[in-house]
Amino acid sequence: MTEINLSSKTILITGALGAIAQHIIYRLHEAGAYLVLTDKLNMAEASQTLADRQVNPTRYLYRQVDVTDGEAVSVAIAESFERFPNLDTVLGHAGGCGLHPFAITSQIEFDRIFHFNFTAQTYLARAVLAEWTKKHIAGHLIFTSSYVARIPHARIPAYSTAKAALDALTKCLALEYAPYGIRVNAISPGNVAAGSSLKVFDEDREYREFVLRVSPLGKRNSPESVADVFLFMCSSLASEMTGQVVGVDMGVSIPKIG
Repeated sequence: MTEINLSSKTILITGALGAIAQHIIYRLHEAGAYLVLTDKLNMAEASQTLADRQVNPTRYLYRQVDVTDGEAVSVAIAESFERFPNLDTVLGHAGGCGLHPFAITSQIEFDRIFHFNFTAQTYLARAVLAEWTKKHIAGHLIFTSSYVARIPHARIPAYSTAKAALDALTKCLALEYAPYGIRVNAISPGNVAAGSSLKVFDEDREYREFVLRVSPLGKRNSPESVADVFLFMCSSLASEMTGQVVGVDMGVSIPKIG
C-alpha cells in the first residue's frame, strides 16, 4: 500500500477554514505537511477552529486575509515566501455562494460573487506565479472549481460562470507556465454535503431534486472524499498532471443522452 507522506512540504491554502477546507487541511496535516493558512476569520476564531480539528499549532501558520483585496493577497504571499522560500504548493480554495437567481440579483451582488470566485483567484495566481518564476521553483497551483462550471444550473449564474472562467484560466496558465516547470490544475467537486451546499440542499426542495436527479449515483459527495483528492494532487503521485480539471462529483459530469 502506498502511503502519502507530505512531511517535507509546506502548503499554502486560501479559504482554509471553510466547511470543505477543514477536511482538506486535516488530511494534509495527517500526511505531515506544514500548512500556511489564510481565511477571513480573526486569529482567535481560527485558533479555535483548528484546535477543534486537532491541527497541531506547531504545524501551521495562520494569517487573516481578504482574498478579494489584491494588495492584501500580494503582501500575504510575499511574506509567506520570505518565511518559506521553498513553498511549492498553493491551493486557491476560497469561494462559495448561496442561491442568487439572475432576475432578482443586483448587478452589485452579481459582481461581488463573480469577483470572489474568479477575480480573487487571479490575484493569488499572479502573486504566486511571480514568486515561482523569480525563484525558479517548479511549483504546483491548484484551484477549487465546481461541477456547475460544466453542468448548467439555474439560480447560481454568477457562481457558475465564475467557475467556468476558472476552469479556462487553469488550462491557460498551465500552458503559459509549463516552460518554467510550473503546473496548474483544478479540482472540481460535485455537490458536497458540507457548508453552503448542505444548507441549500436541506432548505430548498427544487435545488435538492436537481442535485439528486443529475447524480448518476443518486447522492452527494462527502467532504472527506474531496479532501482525499486534494491529498493525492498535493503528492508526488500527481507530478505528471497539469492543465487538468479533476472531477470528484459522483459522475455528474458524465455526458448524458436521453
